[in-house]
Amino acid sequence: MEPKRCQVHFLPDDIKVEVAEGENLLKLAMANDIHIDANCGGARVCGKCRVKLDGSYEKIPPRKNPGELPPDTYLACCTNVTGDLTVTVPEATRVTGTLPTRSKGTSRSKLTGIDIEAVIEECGVRPVIDKVRVVVPEPTMDVNSPDLDRLLAALRAATPYEKVGIEYEVLKGIPEILREKGGEVTATIRIPQTENNLFGACIPTVIRLEAGDTSDNLYAVAYDIGTTSVWASLIDLRSGKVLADAADYNAQSRFGADVINRILACKKAGIHKVQGAVVETMNMLLKQMCEKSGISAENIVYFVAAGNTTMSHIMLGLEPKYIQMAPHTPVARFTPPVPAQSIGLKTSQYAELFTVPSVSAWVGGDIVAGTLISGFSKQEKLTLFIDLGTNGEIVLGSQDFLLSASCSAGPAFEGGEIRHGMRAMDGAIEDFHLNGADAEPMILTIGQKPAKGICGSGLINVVAGLFLAGVLQPNGKYSSDLNIPRLREGDEGMEYVLVWAEDSDIDQDITLTEVDLDNLMRAKSAVYSGIRTLLTDAGMEPSMLEQVIIAGSFGQSLDVERAVIIGLLPDLPIERFTFIGNGSLMGARLALQCGKGMAEGDAIAAQMTYIDLGADSRFMDEYMAGMFLPHTDDTLFPSVKQLLQNQK
Repeated sequence: MEPKRCQVHFLPDDIKVEVAEGENLLKLAMANDIHIDANCGGARVCGKCRVKLDGSYEKIPPRKNPGELPPDTYLACCTNVTGDLTVTVPEATRVTGTLPTRSKGTSRSKLTGIDIEAVIEECGVRPVIDKVRVVVPEPTMDVNSPDLDRLLAALRAATPYEKVGIEYEVLKGIPEILREKGGEVTATIRIPQTENNLFGACIPTVIRLEAGDTSDNLYAVAYDIGTTSVWASLIDLRSGKVLADAADYNAQSRFGADVINRILACKKAGIHKVQGAVVETMNMLLKQMCEKSGISAENIVYFVAAGNTTMSHIMLGLEPKYIQMAPHTPVARFTPPVPAQSIGLKTSQYAELFTVPSVSAWVGGDIVAGTLISGFSKQEKLTLFIDLGTNGEIVLGSQDFLLSASCSAGPAFEGGEIRHGMRAMDGAIEDFHLNGADAEPMILTIGQKPAKGICGSGLINVVAGLFLAGVLQPNGKYSSDLNIPRLREGDEGMEYVLVWAEDSDIDQDITLTEVDLDNLMRAKSAVYSGIRTLLTDAGMEPSMLEQVIIAGSFGQSLDVERAVIIGLLPDLPIERFTFIGNGSLMGARLALQCGKGMAEGDAIAAQMTYIDLGADSRFMDEYMAGMFLPHTDDTLFPSVKQLLQNQK
């Protein structure tokens, strides 16, 4: 049943918004650029987001007594919409009202996303490992052909395969299994997806034989092996239905936050120890999904994992050190399926692990999987695909060509190297509006909990707001001629106080320092410069891009318009931007469910050309030009130029 729709009318701005019943009023105001004094991030403790209400609403108890409120006055953070509602924001709560940081009606939440389920449904459920139930005739004195001959004949009769092979370990168990249930058996068959199979037989091959009919017990698991976190989905290969999902932080994080530290840990602690950490996480997620679904891990026939090149190497136990060392050579781009138990997965001895192929040392299977599920490699549209994180991986292309690159953005987008940076979790500042007159902020935190720090997407929103309000100069330094209580001299230069200690959850002021700003400037310039360099190599300009696909969990929370304001993304019409979510996991799932999808992933990896930005002199020129807000060349950002002129 669809939730009831309600209309909320904000005064005196005269802004009307339609929203689902149950929406929090402060979050609704933030999403529509209506400035309300909210220093605590919506955590229901500061008592400053005071509004007057007329209509249908639900009150939520504050976490801290706000003191006596004036008559007919309520706290926006403590109010949920239950019907049509008129909200009057008093002058004391508004100060100077709405900050025009965005065009109304074009917020990130209104952008389109790719219908992943439709893409997977179109490919169909055609697994690369299938189960076939057959009845093998018993031998007689007249027809006493070998057990294997009779089994293969039965399989050829029941399938479209002219030839069927068998693995040696399966061959050894045939006599007993054939006779256990009068010749009724279920064969698990690996089906090659290309004629040129570098690894193993090029014909359908029996990898397991069971007595009786177990053909309905056909399950598989897709993994996204991220540097920071691991995601997984358990799939019923008969229906294509997702039976369970799970995710957690990668236990490898104890060896360092980035791939270079993981490679160094392999040298110091031993590759098997670092490998064991990620497998520990994979097993934990597998156990959780099996418990949720009631499926035994013994009935999982295979796994498909997508990750960057280093993560895939370590997961498979392949030596990663030459990835780090020039000329940055991986062991392999395409790897064979391996017995899942051989890397430590707690599953059937017959289950196999497939890995989505990589392109180079720095563009891995996660990007191939994202390209696969997004489908742009089969379209005429000139597309830019971006996966933002510690490394910014970029793909430019269409059905005619695919260029890829990786730029080291550093950990700023994930809260790293930022004094009060943190991962996107409860208490992280995720949204921000600034009052133009006195630079007083409106803060919103994840979960509307007391502020603990700032996450990557929140950092972009804060910097965009400070820049548009004139608190930040184009060089990324604070303006020195402003008399603002929150702007002060700190031990690392000037800093802006986002949340005072009394309103925070860490008993200290949460600030944004000029060192933090330098780190963000380097990160955003690296990504934009990578985009510009790829476009230049292809003889193209940003305005020629017809579609920009943003992938990854960070991308899912990114406000595109504010990312454009700081010069992270090209200045294009908002309708050209599309979100895909976890493209790595969804691409792994497509390859898992559909043999055609797995073959297409192989073809994408083979087709994609890698551009080494470190060896391209133009990249450094672009990088230096990008070390300004939004850029030294303001003609590349006409909408931002117009916004700044409107602010004057």
